Amino acid sequence: MNRRHLLKTGASFALGCAVLPHRSLAQTKSLPLPPAGADGWVSLLNGRDLTGWYTMLEKSGKSVAEAKKMVTMEEEMLHILGNQVTDEHFEPGYLATNQEFENVRIRLEYKWGMKQFEPRSLSKRDNGLLYGLVGADKVWPTCVECQIEEGDVGDFFLVSGVRGIQGDHGAGLFAQGVSREHGFPTVNGARAAKGQPAAEPVTGRLKKDGNFENLNDWNVVEVIWQGDQAAHLVNGRAVNSISGLQQPDPQNPGKFIPLTRGKIAIEIEFAEIWFRRIEVKSLV
Repeated sequence: MNRRHLLKTGASFALGCAVLPHRSLAQTKSLPLPPAGADGWVSLLNGRDLTGWYTMLEKSGKSVAEAKKMVTMEEEMLHILGNQVTDEHFEPGYLATNQEFENVRIRLEYKWGMKQFEPRSLSKRDNGLLYGLVGADKVWPTCVECQIEEGDVGDFFLVSGVRGIQGDHGAGLFAQGVSREHGFPTVNGARAAKGQPAAEPVTGRLKKDGNFENLNDWNVVEVIWQGDQAAHLVNGRAVNSISGLQQPDPQNPGKFIPLTRGKIAIEIEFAEIWFRRIEVKSLV
C-alpha cells in the first residue's frame, strides 16, 4: 500500500483544521499564527516545513536535529526519527514552538512508526507532549509532560521541579465536571474537600487510570490546560488530571510560582512517530 495512504487512513476522531484568534494566545516574538477558522482550532503544522518551531538536543543543542533529518515534514505530516537504523546512539531532545500559550486545549493525532534507535532499540516506544515549557532550553526543560509511551499514554511527568496535585479519581474517574469548551468548573488552585486537609503538591510521575490507546493505529491525545489545572484525554476519555501546577521561582530559590503559561513541544526520544495534526484552541 502507498505509504501516504497507509498513514492517512485508519480509525481516528474527527478533528478540526481551523485556527483561533491571535489575541487568545500568549505570544513571544515570532511569526503570528494563521487567522481563526469557524471552529476555533489553530493548526501548529503548516504541512510544508518547520516554520514556528525549533529543535533542542541533549548534547548538540539547537537546530542540529533538523540538519540530521531527525525531524522533517513529509506528506503534510510531522515525521520524527525516520532515519536509517544503525548502531549509533541517538540523542534525546524536543521540537518546541517559538510561541507561548495559556488557557488552551491542545490536540494532536499520532501513530507509531516501526523504527527504534539505540540505546532503546528494545524498549517501549516513547514520546511525549510537553506544555508549560519555560526557562532555559535543556533536556529536560521546566515543563509538564503528557506521556506518549506504549502502555502509559496520559501519565503526567512534572519535570525539572514542576509540582502539582493529582485530581481525585474515585473508581478511576478523572476530570468529572470538566468541559472541553469551557475547562474546569473552578479556575486556578487545588480545592480541598470540606473538612479535609489540603493535599500537598508532588513532582515526578503521576500515573493515568485507563488504557485507551491503539498501538497500531492513529490516536488522539488532548490536553485541557486552564490556569494551573490540566486534564489528559486519550481517544476521548479523561485518564488523568492535575491542579495547583507550580514551577520553581527563578527569582527566589526555594519558592514556587503558578505555572499557567509556556511553550508547547514534542519529544524526540528514540522511536519513530508520525503526527498528522497538532493544534490548539482557546478555552472560552
